[in-house]
Amino acid sequence: MSRMPAVPAHVPGGEFSVGVEEELMLVDEHDELMGAAAAPLVEAMSQSVEDAGVVTGEIYVDQVELNTPVCRSADDVWRSLRDLRALVGKEGGRVLAAGVHPTAPVGVPDIATSPRYDRVIDEYAGLLRTPTAALQVHVGLPDEHTAMLAYRGLRNRLPLLRALAAGSPYWHGLDSGQATARAAIIRSYPRTTMPPLLRSWDDYVARTEALMTAAEASDHTYVWWEMRPRPLLGTLEVRVMDAVPSLSTVAALTALVQGIALRAVESPDDVDLDDDVLAVNDHRAARYGLDTRVVDVDGSLRPLREVAGRVVAEARAALAADGVDAPVDPLEAALARETEPNRQRRVVAAGGMPALLADLVARTTDLDG
Repeated sequence: MSRMPAVPAHVPGGEFSVGVEEELMLVDEHDELMGAAAAPLVEAMSQSVEDAGVVTGEIYVDQVELNTPVCRSADDVWRSLRDLRALVGKEGGRVLAAGVHPTAPVGVPDIATSPRYDRVIDEYAGLLRTPTAALQVHVGLPDEHTAMLAYRGLRNRLPLLRALAAGSPYWHGLDSGQATARAAIIRSYPRTTMPPLLRSWDDYVARTEALMTAAEASDHTYVWWEMRPRPLLGTLEVRVMDAVPSLSTVAALTALVQGIALRAVESPDDVDLDDDVLAVNDHRAARYGLDTRVVDVDGSLRPLREVAGRVVAEARAALAADGVDAPVDPLEAALARETEPNRQRRVVAAGGMPALLADLVARTTDLDG
């Protein structure tokens, strides 16, 4: 039997630089998914915009992915995504940011074709029933040792990132009871789990190559942990968050990821949460959002809002010491008010589902928000 391809070596990826991949749904004049009609629109806008970044298509035909360049700070990310969202609007695209479109029907979504997508479709089969959309943040790291220190720190805190970005309570027009229905959908996909407890680059390579062999995967990018090293980019890719309407919140979440990574390298955690404990923390975050308790890194059970408040403050301080502004005010404000899922429920109670769709589109297309 031929040997499966090996995990490549880590390419130096910078000193805590950041980049974002933002998935947005294309909707029609009624704020419903466009389906196959979006294909020519996506093709027209798949182009570079000066230095702002790139718009590409995704596995779902009625979805675009906005890709920023490598950025020094979250403020740079905000400016890039503002320009890219403006480009989509200029090309005639109407976008909605949410982990799951609230009223997308049960069925087979419109899927793009490519050798990679064809393999995914074959493996996922009927699990691909509705488009999902994520906010994915990359942190550039200079070497394998630094990457694994950042991995450990971010891994312990992924559930709070899940909760802070959670905003997809509605699924097929019904309240799922979850803060993020996207999390439940993603968990059904193969090799899409919380990242395992790893303490070294060798641990990462061994774990990933074993999965590649078992899945007969052609390369390491077919391992879709909710956070994963990207060796050829020199980054850690955080994949746990729902797509978020507000640009200022996107920037705040980016800064939080950057700050957690920086602090994790400068002051590593003494412990790593057990895989099973981390999975329970994540389930609670996906189910209840910020309104739950989780096991903290000291082993105690604490309110997630309390944990999140401390982690946001730590990230702000770590970035300030490194000379980087951390625009995390929207997260601090969010910790003192109702959660995004409950806000959406309130909008539906007052105006029905059309009001929620209109609200999501309005906030996504607000380039100053």
